[in-house]
Amino acid sequence: MLPLLLLTAAFSAEPSAEQLTLLTTFREEFIALTPGEGDFPAEFTMGDDGGPPAERPAHRVMRVRPFQIARYEVPQNLWEAVLGTNPSKWKGKRNSVEMLSFDDANDFCRKATELMRAAKLIEATQAIRLPTEAEWEYAARAGSTTRYSFGDDPTRLGEFAWFQGNAKDNDPPVGAKKPNAWRLYDVHGYLWEWCSDAWHDDYAGAPADGSAFNDGGDAERRVLRGGSWKDDADHLTSSFRRAGDRNLKDDAVGLRCVLR
Repeated sequence: MLPLLLLTAAFSAEPSAEQLTLLTTFREEFIALTPGEGDFPAEFTMGDDGGPPAERPAHRVMRVRPFQIARYEVPQNLWEAVLGTNPSKWKGKRNSVEMLSFDDANDFCRKATELMRAAKLIEATQAIRLPTEAEWEYAARAGSTTRYSFGDDPTRLGEFAWFQGNAKDNDPPVGAKKPNAWRLYDVHGYLWEWCSDAWHDDYAGAPADGSAFNDGGDAERRVLRGGSWKDDADHLTSSFRRAGDRNLKDDAVGLRCVLR
C-alpha cells in the first residue's frame, strides 16, 4: 500500500498546462441559476399532462437550490484532456462528445472535480456532476411554460437545435445555434443528455425540491433529456424524457455538467 503522503499526492495531482487551459474555459462557461432571485423563478411546473405517460403527472417543483450549469454540452477536447481518450464516432475538438455510458459520464465528472479542485478553479466543497432531471428541465425551460424554451412553434426549431430535420451533412461545434433565454446552448437537440435520476415510468411520487428521483426507480436505466440530431421535433420539447440503459453508448448521447 502507498504511504499516506504519496497516496494523497496521487489524488491531488495538479492538471497539466493543456488541462488547465481547457478546464479554465470550462469553469468560465458555467452559468449561475438562483431560483427565487432576479429573473429566476422560485418554482416551475415539471412535465406535461398533455404529453406521453412518462411526462405525467405535471407537478410543481419548489425550493430548487441554486446551482451552476454548463453553457454547452461537454466538447471532445475537454473530455480527452480530462480522461485521455475520445470515444466519439463523429470527431471534432469542439463537437459534443458522444458514445459514452452513464458511468463514463460520471467518471468524467469525478475526474474533472479532482483536477479543478487541485487547480483551485472550484472550492474544495464544490463538485462537478450530472444534473438532476428537475435541474435539467428548470434550466432548459429558462422561465418558459411553453413546449420549447422559445415557444410552441416547432417550425422555429432550426434556429435553436440540431435535429432530424436539419442535421444531415452537418458536423457542428457546440453553440452553433441560438441559446435559450438563460444563454444555454443545445438544450434542444444535438445530443441526448444524461441526468442523474434512476428511471421511473412516470412522476408519481417525484420529489418537489429539485433533488434526484431515485427512490423506487430502476437504477440500471437512467433519464435522458433534450432529444438529439436523430430525433423529430416532438422529442425535443422541454418536458420530453426517455430511459437509457446505463451501459448505453450511442452517437446521439452526451452530457452537460452541473457545478454545486
